[in-house]
Amino acid sequence: MGGLNIFRRKYTVRRFGPQEDVPGGYTTAPYEDVVTFLNVQPLSTKELLALPEGERSTKRVKAFGDLQLTAADQYQGIPGDWLFYRGSWYKCVSAFPWDHTMLAHCRSEFAIIPEGELPDNVEPPGGYTKEEE
Repeated sequence: MGGLNIFRRKYTVRRFGPQEDVPGGYTTAPYEDVVTFLNVQPLSTKELLALPEGERSTKRVKAFGDLQLTAADQYQGIPGDWLFYRGSWYKCVSAFPWDHTMLAHCRSEFAIIPEGELPDNVEPPGGYTKEEE
């Protein structure tokens, strides 16, 4: 893919591998933080109205970039990519390659992960400061 970076900024995407069972009866997933250029925007009013009513109150953003992102896949045990945006983690709920024009890119959608649902050991990406927001 080879879109333009004119409207993109650097963001951290946390990419997870397959979940692994660990002693104690729970699972964990190894991850790697990747810095990529994205154009991140809030969903439009039309896009929000297209969501099921119970999901409209969840903070959501859409992102455009060259990196093919991965949405969560419950059947394969992959949590999907996370995006660190304005001091919060968002999980990828959909990602599609748009390669039908010269400005090929990946369009993805993310939903905020409420702080109460984050595992205790989740930290912001390395080098993050509040001033970056």
